[in-house]
Amino acid sequence: MGPKPSITIHVENGPSEYYLALLCSPRGITGTNSDLKLENVNEVTVQNYLKDFFYDEWVFSESPVGDNIISSRDTTEFYFGYMVPDDFKVIIISTDGTVYLSDHINPEEFNADITYDVATGKLTETIEDRTLRHSIYVVVCYLLTLAMELVVLLLFKYPFNKRNLFCFLLINTITNIPFSIFLINQRASIPMILIWLFLEIIIMLLEGVFYLITLRDAEGRRRKLKSFLYGVVANIVSATLGAIILFFYGLIFH
Repeated sequence: MGPKPSITIHVENGPSEYYLALLCSPRGITGTNSDLKLENVNEVTVQNYLKDFFYDEWVFSESPVGDNIISSRDTTEFYFGYMVPDDFKVIIISTDGTVYLSDHINPEEFNADITYDVATGKLTETIEDRTLRHSIYVVVCYLLTLAMELVVLLLFKYPFNKRNLFCFLLINTITNIPFSIFLINQRASIPMILIWLFLEIIIMLLEGVFYLITLRDAEGRRRKLKSFLYGVVANIVSATLGAIILFFYGLIFH
């Protein structure tokens, strides 16, 4: 569920008609290099050629969804979505049988926009300046975190005095803003989800211990267990909200 990475290829200086696909380089793959020439080019021979293709540890990248081999007769823009390789090459098979291989690239953008100059073999990524969008995301996450955790603070019946509010703002500024900046600059992946969960737990424990030391009730007393539980509950609420915000941010802006 949620937004998926994609790759869009724009071809320059290519042959008049051709088939285009992506290559990936899985670890531990060995074989004999394929000839960079194909006789009797058509959809069937191209599919068979690519399924058996191997060249310097690069093989055909095949997604379970969408077109994996695209003809230039169908489009001038080549789009690959859902499951795309992080590091890839582009292969072009001309109707005269000539095979062209690009250099490799590991794109920075979640939805990568790549230009392939066949004459030089170079892949160039168009990088969009997302500073403003990312800044808005960080600010929105920060403000919503403060709002949600203040509601939880009220439910725990802690007074909104200067001491409690100062400590509340201090720890959330220290933890929330760097965490949001880190998340927004990462590509979606299973390892990133695990890192996100790990960091959320660390922040939850850190804030719980901080509140245990700093928060005071209406009588000015330190309630250790209650303060620690507040830190845990408040972070669970804000983490859930943050995940929802990140999902919709990616859906709209990526």
